This record gives sequence, structure tokens and C-alpha cells, in this order.
Amino acid sequence: ARALYAVARTHWERVEPVAESFGDLDPRLDLREADLEEGQEWTGWHAIEKDLWPPTAGYTAFTATKRAALAEQLVADTDELSTRVQQLTFNATQLGNGAKELLDEVATGKVTGEEERYSHTDLWDFEANVEGSTAAIAALRPYLATADPALVATIDERGKALSDLLETYREGDGFVLYTDLTPQDVKKLTTALDAFSEPVATVAGVVARG
Repeated sequence: ARALYAVARTHWERVEPVAESFGDLDPRLDLREADLEEGQEWTGWHAIEKDLWPPTAGYTAFTATKRAALAEQLVADTDELSTRVQQLTFNATQLGNGAKELLDEVATGKVTGEEERYSHTDLWDFEANVEGSTAAIAALRPYLATADPALVATIDERGKALSDLLETYREGDGFVLYTDLTPQDVKKLTTALDAFSEPVATVAGVVARG
């Protein structure tokens, strides 16, 4: 289960801004413990994460029944998300904004190590968010190549630099844990992410003018 956690979660991370548009589904699937409100039931990825990588002290493991219920709820909520997504369409501006939102997810949670508090698999999420952002830009590429070829060139250059840097932290089929990163590593990743985010943030404005 530990080996599969980060791998399975990448699919969620690629489409996270879409899921956030369904207000009820996002907290059921992805709420972090720190954001729980009093009396709120904790379900989803991070509840399972904590039980897979329990704190060394003061934690009571879930029962087998609770674990089965969490897994079943995660599958049911994911199926519901899949069904809802099939009914959606996106205009060019929404795609541009979605690309930027995915990079914001990296900046606010993944590159800081806050997202995967117990598993420390933040770099898997980092890659998935960047892949989702890149896919959104790819859908707009035919228009952008004509409207602003210099912007496309900048996005390609900085996107490759970010991907190449991320590859240096690859280990086997995945990545090193966030806790293995040095402050210098985090700074390098943050700098490359900011450089990529800057041109991506202008995409929505370019397509809106068209």
C-alpha cells in the first residue's frame, strides 16, 4: 500500500483544480488534517496516508473495518469525480488558468513539504502537477504558437529546465523523499518553478485577447 500510494495519487494531482470546482468532493478526497473543522469526518488520501505512515507516538491505528471503509469511500468519491468530469467542457481561458493553478499547488504545498506530511512523497505530486499544467498548455499550443510564439518558446525552455532539475531527484520509478532534500535543493526547485510559472501565468490573458 505504501508503494502504491504516491503512484495512485499522481492521477489526482494532475487534475486537482478540476476537482476543486466540485466543492464537496475536494475535501472528501484531499482534506489535510490541519484543515479539519470540529466534528468533521476525515476521509480521503491524507487520512489513509497517516495510517500508512503513522506518527511514532500518540497515534491509534485504524481498525481493519475503518481502513476498508476509507478505501471504499476513496474509490466511490473518485468514481463520482470521474463521472462529473465527463460532463465538463473548458474554454481556452479556463485551461490557461488551470495550468497556473496547478503550478500554484506545487508552490503552496509540494515544494514546501506540507502536502505529504507523513509519507514525504511530495515530489511525486510535484511532477504530477507540472504534467497537468503542461497538458493544459499543450491543448492551447496551436493558438499560442501563432498568437505569441515567443511565449511558447519561453514556456518550453523553462518547462524543460524544471523537468530536467526534477529528474535529478529521481530514484527508481519515483523520487527521493522530501525529507532527503537539503535547503539548497528546495531553493533550486523553487527558483525553477517560479521561472516556469511566470510565463504560464500570462497564458490566460493571451487567449482572452484572442
